Amino acid sequence: MQTVLIALFFLNLLVLVIYDFKYKAVPDYLLLVALFLSFFISEYSFIDSLKNAFFISGAFVLLNFIVTFYIQNIKSRFLKDESLKTKTALGEGDIPLIASFAIIVGLEEVIFLVFLSALLAIVLYIYRVKRFKDGEIPFIPPLAVAFLLEYFLNLSIFFKGLF
Repeated sequence: MQTVLIALFFLNLLVLVIYDFKYKAVPDYLLLVALFLSFFISEYSFIDSLKNAFFISGAFVLLNFIVTFYIQNIKSRFLKDESLKTKTALGEGDIPLIASFAIIVGLEEVIFLVFLSALLAIVLYIYRVKRFKDGEIPFIPPLAVAFLLEYFLNLSIFFKGLF
């Protein structure tokens, strides 16, 4: 049964990635499916899973607020670019997905996973700017790749000893 739930989670994640690439937005019901399935996949207790999800979600809501404030109010004025006044740092779908990942892999691992996905997003950004002259990138694909790397290879364990 656990294998079926994991397969459903990964299938849902694939749909989220494709959807985010195509529309740069994802339906809430797919995020809800990911969140729901993550509780059944997790090896952590329900309470620890909730703590991980709430902690990482709260942190990213605050981070999103601060960075979005900077983009919309400071950067837009400094660059005199009115289009920046409607930009946000993260999409609304990124936070529930990060919470799902925190439920599955744990808090420390999801922090590593987010940094890894940011590095992957930078590579994707450079590619899109050079290839398509478009700097707007979906963040769920790099998040998904980083999650897969962490889930299957447990890369964060190699970096724990370095710091």
